[in-house]
Amino acid sequence: MSAWADAVRGVAERVGLDPRQITVEPLPLVAPHAAQPVAPHDTADYRAEAGRLTIRATGPVAASVALARYVREAFGTRLSWQRPRVTGSPSPLPDAPRATVSSPHEVRYYLNVVTFGYSTPFWGWDRWEREIDWMALHGITHPLMLVAHEAVLAETFRRAGLPAAEAAEWLGGAAHFPWTFMGGMHSFGGPLPARWAERRVDLARRVLARMRELGMTPVLPAFGGHVPPALAGPGPDDAHPAPEHAAGEIEWQGWHVPLLHPESPRHQELFATFAQVQRELIGPGSGYYAVDPYIESVPPSGDVGYLRAAGRGTYRALAGADPDAVWVLQGWPFHYKGTFWTPDRVAAYLHDVPADRTLVLDLWGEHAPLHTALLADRAPLAGRPWVWCALHDFGGRPALFGDLRGLVRDVRALPDGVPHLRGTGLAPEAIENNEVFYELATDLAWDDAPRSPAELDGWLERFVLDRYDLSDRGSAPGGVSGPDGERRADLARLALHAWHTIYSTLYADGRTRSVPTPVIARPWTAGLPFPAQRSAGEAITGGTTAGSGAAEDSGPPTPSSDVDAENDPAAAAALPRLAEAVRELTEVHDNLPGATPGPVPDPAREVLGADIAELTGHVLAQGTRVHVRGILAAARAGDPDGVRAHRDRLRADLLELDDLAGARPETRVTTWIDAARAWGDTAAERDAMEREARSLVSVWGGQHNGLHDYSGRHWQGLVRDLYLPRWQAWADWLADAAARGPVPPDADPTALRAHIVALEERWRGARRPDPG
Repeated sequence: MSAWADAVRGVAERVGLDPRQITVEPLPLVAPHAAQPVAPHDTADYRAEAGRLTIRATGPVAASVALARYVREAFGTRLSWQRPRVTGSPSPLPDAPRATVSSPHEVRYYLNVVTFGYSTPFWGWDRWEREIDWMALHGITHPLMLVAHEAVLAETFRRAGLPAAEAAEWLGGAAHFPWTFMGGMHSFGGPLPARWAERRVDLARRVLARMRELGMTPVLPAFGGHVPPALAGPGPDDAHPAPEHAAGEIEWQGWHVPLLHPESPRHQELFATFAQVQRELIGPGSGYYAVDPYIESVPPSGDVGYLRAAGRGTYRALAGADPDAVWVLQGWPFHYKGTFWTPDRVAAYLHDVPADRTLVLDLWGEHAPLHTALLADRAPLAGRPWVWCALHDFGGRPALFGDLRGLVRDVRALPDGVPHLRGTGLAPEAIENNEVFYELATDLAWDDAPRSPAELDGWLERFVLDRYDLSDRGSAPGGVSGPDGERRADLARLALHAWHTIYSTLYADGRTRSVPTPVIARPWTAGLPFPAQRSAGEAITGGTTAGSGAAEDSGPPTPSSDVDAENDPAAAAALPRLAEAVRELTEVHDNLPGATPGPVPDPAREVLGADIAELTGHVLAQGTRVHVRGILAAARAGDPDGVRAHRDRLRADLLELDDLAGARPETRVTTWIDAARAWGDTAAERDAMEREARSLVSVWGGQHNGLHDYSGRHWQGLVRDLYLPRWQAWADWLADAAARGPVPPDADPTALRAHIVALEERWRGARRPDPG
């Protein structure tokens, strides 16, 4: 029996199956041969008979994928974020014929650095355990793992001579750690609870142990060279520092961060200390390390010699800590700061780094792929292994979208003439949204998924029917007959019709960007708030570091709440059809067979109810544009009563949206806040954690940073207590001005802005009382 069989049976038990009825056996990898010149990297098969399931696999991840496929086939249930378990306690296990599934991809990557801010910052072990099971069931091999990175950095800085209090202040608060890790910010939020580091290190060890039990290769962080000012000078043993090795500085959204030259003795020493501390606290690495020193910042110099030395120094430090290290780096900077990262600079940066010691993530492959320009033959990064990734989500903002046909087309076309592809991945900024996109993306890493867009309809039909327990799979032999069978078939047709509407609008061709919600737009002037906001993720100019040599205009940070959909008339045109889809899904929900009231919710109805709520929220939110435009039109006409009438209609819709969100724990802001407060041991610690949680989903950082509402959500308590008061303040300001005559677009907004800032800071500073 394989050493990892128990780990796979553990997954089976946690999803609701009896592990005693499951056998897991190793399956040797098939070597390439004439009939199959490209052998799969992972293969598994399953068969169930006489109440026993037998899984054979090349490893525990492949075995877990086979387990998930068996659950789909035998029970008609797709295990997902919203539905992590099989209904009931099925015994004996239903029979299933032998089926095989294989993946050609060696690497199946998962998570983004900032997912650890927008989704996971307050997770405990229970939630991490469920997510690791999700990873295994969906075939993930290389998950990013940043838990407790701040504890490693704090101890590294302490050993370098920085007082512990200064290190803690520099690192800041829990939800914003990812940006500190990448050199984007510092000294924001906190203080952390006294036992934070102890508890996070314990959590990291458990997370890593489980990932490794299941055969995954965790990607751990490495030291990027970002330091507090006190550590930016030469080290104590560097008596004669070379001028070319002086520390520089990078800037992001108004924060300035010292950056050690990677070839400096100080950087090499701190990197070695960091690696030692990381091994001591959370255990050895697995050979893959993520480090992105410039992620959304311009390097201190644009000189190709500097960039070549920087890449060389980073790799030398990494290899010194682990001779087998693979440097995992995002292609994101080469897109986001594309005007700086010219081909010669990109080539210089990795010129002295062995190709086989790098793994480049083409991070936004579904929208702005870089592999053809950067990784093809004769391109700046030619010859380097790479992974095609879908980024999809920005900031966790509410949006139903994804180009499903394009996703199939893009993945099936890989490597599309670009050699050295190692696999596919998912790198969303936030998770637990748009399940249809993520389920399809993970399926596409395996050979039983659609092979072309033409096959997508069949996949989508199975997805919908399995999602709502309307599939015949899992029923008694011969299926459901008689009136119940006819009713079930009618409900299935209705659900599929609704999803045809959803697919042809929200998930249609070209929908690689969200249809942003107007609800979170920040009213700031007497003009439309939407066009003033930039689409997050698109390449920007401005904010150039002095002396960088970048061909960009300097300027203040650009707002990035991604709420401009004024150029998308299709979004508004689709709303009546989507409202009809809501009505159809509601009819399905109210008539699902076998749904009886009781203390245990029916999983299919729960999932369907969540889908209805999200779709209703989309229709409500997009419909508020009419009211906002009505307010402005009335203000332009000098009609205060008209402004107030539209304001009242906007208020009613926002209150309805808030009530809708309140029906589910996952869409209440109190759920997010309570998870943050749970990490504190004292009232003061809990209050500090709550401020951190509130900051991220509202102002984000400081009032000067231009990231307001980047992580806005349709959450109860955010809509009613932050967005609604802001819109009401705006409408009241315009109504008062309209009473004096027509309001021009350039009306002085000073008083309005002071009021908006006060509302935001009041919401951020509010606190939930402790129970009792």
